[in-house]
Amino acid sequence: MKISDYQYLIGKDKKEIIEELGSDFNYYHSKIWSYHLKTNWIGKKTFLLILFKEETAHQIKIKKSYAKLGY
Repeated sequence: MKISDYQYLIGKDKKEIIEELGSDFNYYHSKIWSYHLKTNWIGKKTFLLILFKEETAHQIKIKKSYAKLGY
């Protein structure tokens, strides 16, 4: 999974992103939303982070972690 796979989300508002990816336990008014993408066989999790500015996605990040996700 590459960031380029999700660049199309930049510029979309929160409602459009919910239609694409679902709400996935994200607080609607939060400036950062996270989506769990996968877990490998040893437990390493991959998350998609969407950062919002004025209700519009302006940055996409992918984080990998063995522990809980900490922004």
